[in-house]
Amino acid sequence: MDIRGKKVLVFGSGISGEGSCRLLLEKGAEVVLYDGNEKLCADEIEAKILETKKENGQFSIVLGTFPEEIIEELSFVVMSPGVPTDLPIVEKMREKSIPIWGEIELAYVFGKGDVLAITGTNGKTTTNNLANHIFEGKDYDIVSNLNGSNMITGVTSSFIQNHQSHYDWGIFEVDEGSMPNVTRYLPSDYIIITNFFRDQLDRYGEVENTIKLVQKSSKRHNSTLILDADSPISLYFQDSNQPKVYYSLKKNPFSKNGINVEESVFCPVCGNKLDYEYINYGNHGKFSCSKCGAKNHEADYVIDDVTFKNGSYNFTVKDKKESAQINLNLLGIYNVSNALAAIALARENGFSYDVIKYQIENFEYKRGRMERIAVNGCDVVLVLSKNPVGLSEVFSTIKFDEDKKSFMFILNDYGPDSKDISWIWDAYFKEISNTPNIDKFYCVGTRAEEVALRLKYVDFPTSKIEIYHSKDQSDVTECVEEIVAENDKAYIIGTFTAMPEARKVLMKLKGEKA
Repeated sequence: MDIRGKKVLVFGSGISGEGSCRLLLEKGAEVVLYDGNEKLCADEIEAKILETKKENGQFSIVLGTFPEEIIEELSFVVMSPGVPTDLPIVEKMREKSIPIWGEIELAYVFGKGDVLAITGTNGKTTTNNLANHIFEGKDYDIVSNLNGSNMITGVTSSFIQNHQSHYDWGIFEVDEGSMPNVTRYLPSDYIIITNFFRDQLDRYGEVENTIKLVQKSSKRHNSTLILDADSPISLYFQDSNQPKVYYSLKKNPFSKNGINVEESVFCPVCGNKLDYEYINYGNHGKFSCSKCGAKNHEADYVIDDVTFKNGSYNFTVKDKKESAQINLNLLGIYNVSNALAAIALARENGFSYDVIKYQIENFEYKRGRMERIAVNGCDVVLVLSKNPVGLSEVFSTIKFDEDKKSFMFILNDYGPDSKDISWIWDAYFKEISNTPNIDKFYCVGTRAEEVALRLKYVDFPTSKIEIYHSKDQSDVTECVEEIVAENDKAYIIGTFTAMPEARKVLMKLKGEKA
């Protein structure tokens, strides 16, 4: 699309709006940046937009009252996600039949590569980082949101800020609730669906609502679906005409005979309760329905022969042509499943197992998802947890650690965490009582007392419970410093707002930036 010399309005001067201006100028457009906040400094905005390169197009900034006389001159408008689309001036643009684009649409049109969206309740960020790392093995130009900003504004900002004149892959994790908006403007060639569990009920309601959102969104562009055959949720997508790729984790030493957190265990086809031969995590495992006959779909990619040693999983991955042995240095059997989703994507796009194996075995995660940090003689593992299944699986994983250790669970109730913290009562805390060699359990956060109460209900020794009530999300310094000073090994588990703060303290103790 040639936009040289055409006048384009960018509506909104935030970070992504500035990125849109740079891209449009690079393509030779005459760009007008508008923001209704007249108190902003036009010179500062212009300096940020023009600092990185000599632009080809013309550029001007308008603050405050919108100059309606320029509407007739516009070729199209680029709207930032935070700008309401029902403003009177926007309605006037529509009346004049002026095309109104989203920022994602802009970046997509001018840098088209293949696009992957990763969605689901748990595992999005890990799968995103693994997929990025694997694809870097072929020196691809990749646009992504590796920092975990997965709502519409986060995806948009990542796309615009990291824009190149061409990209080979756009790899994005997408919040389940944001899938309708993201897929509207960003056609995805592939969609990985990790799992669906109850999560932040005050945002989404029950899990069926979330599934329907994603189900409808995934059909918009006939994307290829990469589905976990171990999940009953995959049955919701079986009648779609879209191309599908299935992956499966076979029975392993960490598989269980029963379900710890009983949710989404009813057949999506007929509503009958499912029978399980084994469970790998949550409701993922080998299932069947005695009423309608529904069962796991045959998998295209399979992981078998899983062993665990020195904090790493070794496994064999197989497809219909080849197999490979791979070592994954990430705790949690669910992360083996996340790795398999990324492997399936890579194999579908022509990657050899040699490249996949090398990239996975040299993958180091530093974003609070089972991240290891050595601090002053203490080996600390940071773990994000935000829903019953996720927390139960964390406990189940740590149960296999026989070293002496202490726990910390930081439970906050801010918007990103979910104000409704009743989910901790559905998590399987009984695993903590069965975990050997626990020295102390630190209950921390704005809802620290609820964590302590939950522990008492599973008969955890009260003599080992320490309560630190946080007055706000940053009030964790004292307890994090204490757990490091008094232990050789510690697990710090926390909700969304808790993990960055705990990590800041740890990195400060190491003398490094967070």
